[in-house]
Amino acid sequence: MAYIKYTKTATFLFPLLEIPKSIFMCNVKNNFGKTMFKTRFVNAYLGDCKINDYKEGFVFLLLKGFQDTDFDCFYDTMTAFENYVDDYEFGINIVMIYSIPDKYSVDYSLILKGQYSKVSAAAKKRILQNSFFSGKPTTIPLILNKADVLRKGWEKRLGTSLESQEVWSIIVPDEEQICNNILEEKLNNILKPLNIENEKEESQ
Repeated sequence: MAYIKYTKTATFLFPLLEIPKSIFMCNVKNNFGKTMFKTRFVNAYLGDCKINDYKEGFVFLLLKGFQDTDFDCFYDTMTAFENYVDDYEFGINIVMIYSIPDKYSVDYSLILKGQYSKVSAAAKKRILQNSFFSGKPTTIPLILNKADVLRKGWEKRLGTSLESQEVWSIIVPDEEQICNNILEEKLNNILKPLNIENEKEESQ
């Protein structure tokens, strides 16, 4: 199965929505009992450049939209969160939009500025316990605490002193949007469930 790297939105902003990662767990199988995927979560984004609304203070969740027997229950649960705003289809998938709770508005702004070490203790706890991160889990606390070991690693790699700077790169908004045609095509190909022709080949 193809690999998708999690965005910084998925790592640092998704946790602020207070939606537990476990809610996305599933075991969707094809007609032959073979597991197609075990999570409905794909990635999280700051927005969609084709949508003029929801530009600030929102997170867009890209989810697998396969209509298995548990999907309706999953959808009802997801839309029951107080900060649920809207949703729409994205090819064979679904995008669900949520607002950042007011209590995390300052943390949201700090994260967008790349000031990860300055977010509140409550936000750090959320990020540590409920984030999607493509690297080693042990890296996240180093980022949030602006650890010297991580700073020295970057200084050696970059050949320059970071001094008092943060030890992780800032979010680039244009790179955290659902608006690239290449991205759309790539995601649709990656996330497409096994089709009838695939299943016919397995049965032969």
